[in-house]
Order: sequence, then C-alpha cells, then structure tokens
Amino acid sequence: MNRPGRVTGSVAAICLVAACSSGDNSASTTTVPPTTIAATSSTATTEPVRPTATIAYTVIEAHVAGDDAAQAVVSNLYGWIGDRTVPEPDVPQGLLDHLAPIVPTEAMSIDATLSSADAFGGRVGVVTADDDVILLADEGSGWKVVGAKLARFGSDAWYGDPVRFLLVIGTDARPGQSQQLFRADSIHIASSNVSLHAGAVVGFPRDAYVDSSVGRDKFTNINALSERHSEEMVEIAAGLSGLPLEGYIITGFFDFERLVNDFGGVLVNVPFAMADKDAQAYLSAGLQRLWGANALAFSRNRHLNGGDFTRSFHQGLVILAALRGATEESITDLPGLLSILGAHTWTDLALGDMVTLAATAFEIDPDSVENVVLKGTVATVGGASVVLLDEEDAARVFDDLSDGVLTPPG
Repeated sequence: MNRPGRVTGSVAAICLVAACSSGDNSASTTTVPPTTIAATSSTATTEPVRPTATIAYTVIEAHVAGDDAAQAVVSNLYGWIGDRTVPEPDVPQGLLDHLAPIVPTEAMSIDATLSSADAFGGRVGVVTADDDVILLADEGSGWKVVGAKLARFGSDAWYGDPVRFLLVIGTDARPGQSQQLFRADSIHIASSNVSLHAGAVVGFPRDAYVDSSVGRDKFTNINALSERHSEEMVEIAAGLSGLPLEGYIITGFFDFERLVNDFGGVLVNVPFAMADKDAQAYLSAGLQRLWGANALAFSRNRHLNGGDFTRSFHQGLVILAALRGATEESITDLPGLLSILGAHTWTDLALGDMVTLAATAFEIDPDSVENVVLKGTVATVGGASVVLLDEEDAARVFDDLSDGVLTPPG
C-alpha cells in the first residue's frame, strides 16, 4: 500500500513475525515483583532576567524490586518525562523525539512489573505498568531502554523505525550439518508498519536466477557458495527489491522443527490434502495445529500444482501462523519467546533491534498482513532448472511494499 511521503525505515516483521508464536515460556522468563513508581508535583521558578519564567514539572520516582539497573533506567525515563530540566535518559534519539510532546498534568503513582530472560547472547526485558510497555536490552553493559509504548500519556508505540524489513531464511541443513551455511530452502522478506498495524510477507522462488559474487546462479545456492553467505543473500534481496533490509534471521531443518515445538506448534489452515513421500507431508485439508515435523513437511512439499511457487506460499502461511500465535500472547511473554527463538536461529541484528522488531508483532493485525510470492517463468540454463523472475511484477510488488504494506488483491 504505497503512500507518498511515508517515512520508510530500515523490519518483521518478524519479527520478527516469523519468530513469535504461542507457547509456555515459564521456564525461561523471570518476573520481578511489581514496581512501585511514586510521583509528586511541584513548580520551579527561574528568574535569570525579566520577565520571570515559570517551569512546571512532575517528579517521578521508580522502584524495581530486585533489579537496581532496571530501576535506574526506568526511573530516568519517567523522570525525564516529568521534568525536562534533568539530563536526557540514555535511550534512542527517535524515542526521545517520539515522547517529547508528552506533558504530564498531574502527579501519579505507577505499579510496574519486569519480565526478563536470556536471549541471543544477552538479556532482554519488558517492563509493564498498566498499558505502558518499556523494552529493555542488555548486551553486557547493563540495561538500556530500546523502545516504549507509554499509553497512559496517549503515546503510541515507538519500536524503532515505523517501517521495517527483514530477510527470513530457512536452509535445508539436516541434523549434524551447519544450520546456517547450506542452501536456502525458504527466502522471504517480512515487513511491518507499526503505525498502520499491518505488514507483509513476500516470498522469492528458491530457484530465482540472480547475479552474485559467484556469478549467475540460483538464489538458493548463494547462501552455501558465497563466502559471505547470508550477508550476500541480504544484499541481493535488497538490490532486487530496492528496500532497506535491516539484516537476516536464519534457521535450518533441524532447528526449525525444535523451534516450532518449543513455541507450542503453529495453527495453519492447510489449503488442501497432501500426501508426499519425499517431504513426508501427509496432511488433511483444514485448520490444524502443526508441530515441528508436520510444519517442516508442509513447508518442504513442492510436488504440488505450482511447484516451488506454491511451496513458498505455504512457507508464508507458516510465518503468518506464527504471527497470529504471537498476538494471542501477552507482551510480557516476549522475553521467553525471544529466548526460544535465540536457541534455534541466528541473526546479524543487534540485540536491541531484535527486541523492538519482535515487539512489533504485538502491534500488527494478522488479518492485515498479505502473503505473496514473486511471479516468474521456469527455464533451463546450463542443464539446470531456474526461475526467471517477472521483472514487471517484482517492480510492482516492491513499489507497493515501500511502506511495509501490500494492497490486498481485488
């Protein structure tokens, strides 16, 4: 849904839309007892020159039981909102700009809770106070605020750039093989637009014939043949789409199965019955919960009308099922979900970016996420079957996707 003048950012999506689905996270999430934030109101008068200027402010003190570092960063943020004469908190500049219009009009007492978990080599946290949400990340130097939704002040979510794009890669690596370095069996751009509460999933046929550092080859092969593997996959996808992809998240067959199982499965409306020996896909039509093995089989089966194009569409259905599962959870479950995700995937995103990207899933309406696959023509090059992308169709899709949203068909 291309809207002139809309600011485009660097996704999930998926937050990562592909990464968040329902499941029991009690084993990996720590919940700190309620935070009490006491507030008082006062007025400071400064008289450097005539006329006299009066500055109204609200003093807000935050107390996070059992976590002094979290207490400090949360207190600094709320304190700055109440009194702009204090030093600015150490938060992203975009968040400061987003919160700048807030002017508290009365003293308030706020109870807050911290949920946290280890993930992606660091620690992630979510502080909630009524409908307020503050996202935290610790990459080894202590908690930092990376995003927030301060609903009590009428402020919408700021979770990084409003429009975000991520390359989601699934390799065909089996148990015992490097899950990151084999051929890409699934290649999708996942996008999100927080302000529109919408997003999109765009699939590349795995055999799309593309330019690369190893010459013209199938897109699937670049992840295995290129010395820069997934980094070059991102560069190629960005070049073809013209979109500012932030980076990638990647998994393989082995970890994908375990990821789906640990999340509690994904609820997928299988379009038609299938029985494929090669993919071990034996599924009836209709809405059903797919666990790891069946989710993988459904995503792998290409002995279908439409072949790889249909398979890529089915992979998009699994991504959407994961997003829908996430929206059924609470934002306080995010640390546990990221802990599971970090155990089964790899990414080049910074921890704070991963946290804000995943949090966008809780702001997206799954019914407003379109799932499409780029069109192309099957051809033979050097004895190998490849897909020649329809450049006109690709240009139309990616132009429409520039704001992170696709116009629904019809």
